[in-house]
Amino acid sequence: MTLPPVAPAVVADVLDALPPRLRKRIDTALDKAATWEVTSSDDSARAELDADTALTWHLVGGILADADDLVCSCLLAPRCLHRGVAVAAAPVADTAPPDEQTTAHEQTTADNGATPGDRTTPEGTASGPAAHDGPVGRGGPAGPTAGVADALPEPPVTVAAGERAAAALWEACTTVLRAGAQGSGAVVRAELLRAVHTARVAGLHRASAAGLRIASALAGARAGDSTFDREILTAELVDLLLLCHDLRTAPEATSELRGTARREYRPIGSLRLYGLCTEAVVTTSGYGGVVTHLVDDAGGLWTVPAIMPGGPERVRAAAGGPVAIGESGLSHHELGRLGLLLSGGTASPDRRLGAGKAVRAVRASGAAWDADPLARLWAEPVADQVARAFHAGTRPDTHRPAGADLLFVEGEVLGAAGSALRLATGSGALDLIGDGDRTRENLRVLATAEGVDLRVVARLRPDRPGTAVALAVAGDLALPSGLHGHVDLGLDRLQRSNVAGGAHALPPRPAPADRVPPPLRPLENVLHRVTLGGRAVAAVASASRDVTALSRTGLTTTAELLADLALSSRDRERDAFGRVVRDAGDAFPTAWLRAGLHVREFTRAVARRAWLDVVSPS
Repeated sequence: MTLPPVAPAVVADVLDALPPRLRKRIDTALDKAATWEVTSSDDSARAELDADTALTWHLVGGILADADDLVCSCLLAPRCLHRGVAVAAAPVADTAPPDEQTTAHEQTTADNGATPGDRTTPEGTASGPAAHDGPVGRGGPAGPTAGVADALPEPPVTVAAGERAAAALWEACTTVLRAGAQGSGAVVRAELLRAVHTARVAGLHRASAAGLRIASALAGARAGDSTFDREILTAELVDLLLLCHDLRTAPEATSELRGTARREYRPIGSLRLYGLCTEAVVTTSGYGGVVTHLVDDAGGLWTVPAIMPGGPERVRAAAGGPVAIGESGLSHHELGRLGLLLSGGTASPDRRLGAGKAVRAVRASGAAWDADPLARLWAEPVADQVARAFHAGTRPDTHRPAGADLLFVEGEVLGAAGSALRLATGSGALDLIGDGDRTRENLRVLATAEGVDLRVVARLRPDRPGTAVALAVAGDLALPSGLHGHVDLGLDRLQRSNVAGGAHALPPRPAPADRVPPPLRPLENVLHRVTLGGRAVAAVASASRDVTALSRTGLTTTAELLADLALSSRDRERDAFGRVVRDAGDAFPTAWLRAGLHVREFTRAVARRAWLDVVSPS
């Protein structure tokens, strides 16, 4: 059974047409769709349900785009259960214009260990309804430092009346919170999808994409899908509720809050660029290729991606393929070692270079890692790089500056520490791991070079203090001249003859016991219980003991948030007959959002502190 995908608004339109008695039966009737035999063609699909009943889909681009395009031959049509099951059990299509390279490159963050909330977290939370452990917005102590440029600036624009449509998405998410994932059936999900469609029409693409992910997670929870993760759903709800709060209350907003249907490119003029390295990318979402990192004269980082649908086989082809910018004649593997003279250039807010027809680029000489401007990247203190990387994690992927999560470290090889290569830096020890077979093979070779000095480009793992994913290395290595002094670990192959030294085995770094600090567990548990079971579950258990314990340990803010969430979950109005009045206020969802923000920011601050303790021990 493969039902054609449906547009978000279609689900709500079809279910709204059903009489109440049939709408109540949708969830229990969804299993019937598994027995349907659907035959599809380019623009239509058909299912024979029985001798007298058939469903016919008229598709646009393989998608059911309108409720009237689904036709049932039964006597109750169009207000029949068959149509309701057909749309409620079908996958929801993302009707936004696709941007395959954007999708693939953004996925690398999650694949390399970012927490679920890091993918769509807005910049800072100064306008959000929660207290924070420290400034996380631009310009605070954790903000960008010299060495890696920030995202391209953009003036804010007044939020239009139509963009206040985020209020509908807020209401839909609060309904999900009150019902929980287990209680959010087809009707609740349909209302969420209607709000997603409204947000997309209003140009709120970031919010609509988050709503689609939540709707998909709710469907997985109801179906018992093994991939359902309550932590991810909780993080997605926190992010979307905060985004809706900001859009409802902020007088002005940038595309960082609104999102974009497609990646936007803006003129940047002329640049002299130097190749830094080429990174192999293979995502869990079915994309593969490379991303080439470049550095300008001021030390700012830029990227040129070549990522398409496929797997590991795409990496080698993309690395040897031509760079799409200008007519330099360089492959990505060559560009990572040479340079470009760019004129009429364009770039997206995250400093990804565009390949428009007006862009001109010619090949130029490269620079060694120990020469300007590349050497400036390693001049930045490691502690400042860690702070910059954690700050970058608060930005949405489309506005996260290129290379902001990279570390530029130099140190001496100590040996193998389990599956990692341990490097002694001037401020502590750093473990380097690989995210591909070729990278891991190269790291095993480097682990035999005890005492060799290396310069490394690596991506920070926020969930593993002291551990980073190695991308490229240079140093006291006997490399062929064609490599121009450095090795792209995911593409090149190191030989034993390229390194000198001995091997020494070291104990591996212990893995973190918990992602969330132990003092936050009582509050996190309540958040997850609400996500799964809704408001009624939080109202059952008493939180007074945990509130008292948190207050005694000095975590008064955490205690107050837990007490507020527990109180708001029980504070429900009743009518003259003692019946619970339907709650349409914001007290409970706001209390849940404040608690969720506190857990997220507290966890992020603890992870950042653990990283700083590793790289700059007192």
